Amino acid sequence: MPVSDDPTATFKEFDRDGDGYITREEFVAAMNARGEEVTPADLDSIFKSADARDGDADGRISLQEFLVAWNG
Repeated sequence: MPVSDDPTATFKEFDRDGDGYITREEFVAAMNARGEEVTPADLDSIFKSADARDGDADGRISLQEFLVAWNG
């Protein structure tokens, strides 16, 4: 699977069910499809950071959160 330089396209690739959020499961599946492994500690860090950015602590990454991390 080619790696995109377009963050919105990458978000859509990760958001497999198209609900506008990336879950932990979707994140792992997308990374595995790219040949990358993600440890539980990596996941905790990524999702805690996303929750800290918007304060909703919902355990999901929205497009807005994704774009902030992409450009960060």
